[in-house]
Amino acid sequence: MLNNTVIVRCKACRTLNRLPLDKLSSHPVCGQCSAALEVPREPINVTAASYDQQVRDWPEVVLAEFWAKWCGYCRAIEPFVNVLAMKRAGRLKIIRVDVDAERVLAGRFTIKATPTFILYRNGKQLARFDGAPAQHSELEHWIDRTLQQQSPAG
Repeated sequence: MLNNTVIVRCKACRTLNRLPLDKLSSHPVCGQCSAALEVPREPINVTAASYDQQVRDWPEVVLAEFWAKWCGYCRAIEPFVNVLAMKRAGRLKIIRVDVDAERVLAGRFTIKATPTFILYRNGKQLARFDGAPAQHSELEHWIDRTLQQQSPAG
């Protein structure tokens, strides 16, 4: 991926479309079927039924956040996660899993602390961050470090 482009999969025909970052806000359409391309600009709430597809189908990086309504740390970091989703739209898709509503999914990933973050690229789990970061910027630095470490050399 070039730094100034992102790849978005068309929901209608499944074609991958390369888009310049500066075109994300101009309602891009699929080059194959002309359907509107959806670029998530805020976290998406997912369920056990949609989790794998949300992770697998996004051709860029996915950050899964496992959270709970009663978790003070989750509520405290929520505004920052929302800003991160907007700031990195097209390059990072953030999905949220309510551990109380999705107990099977929380069990599958052995979630013992909220929030817990799992980072994926191309459907492959890269890293996991259990608990709340000490500072909001720590989460973003963790994402960047992980991606840098996982990038092919060269």
